[in-house]
Amino acid sequence: MEARFLLYVEKTETCWLWTGAKTKGYGMISINNIPHGSHRVAYEMWVNPIPDGLFIRHKCRNKNCVNPEHLETGTQAENMADMVHRDNTSAKGEKHGLSKLTAEQVRDIRSRTRQTQANLAREFGVSKATISQITLHKTWSHIE
Repeated sequence: MEARFLLYVEKTETCWLWTGAKTKGYGMISINNIPHGSHRVAYEMWVNPIPDGLFIRHKCRNKNCVNPEHLETGTQAENMADMVHRDNTSAKGEKHGLSKLTAEQVRDIRSRTRQTQANLAREFGVSKATISQITLHKTWSHIE
């Protein structure tokens, strides 16, 4: 298994980058026709079995890395906190696949307090509800 796994690894000075199949940026490898996260397989192969209910966290902040020295176990809450704090994996704002607006447009919308939400919605091609959520900082809250 180790030899087959390493066929899909490109070792750099720091990270071991997965070159095989990926789903949402995470490496995937099939074992007995069942897909597994390559980072989870690496951890179990070179570190320890993963306790039930725990996730594998990337200390290097690269979700494509399978270097066992860069991997550690953690809870779902810790894993989600990593995603939010690292910001490279959090699909918010322009990174979200369904986003119609840019950060600059959001700043523009928030600066135009004298225009109606209906006018702004027409201009930017979004709903009045979207404009309302933006101006109330309920969405795009990471943008000042």
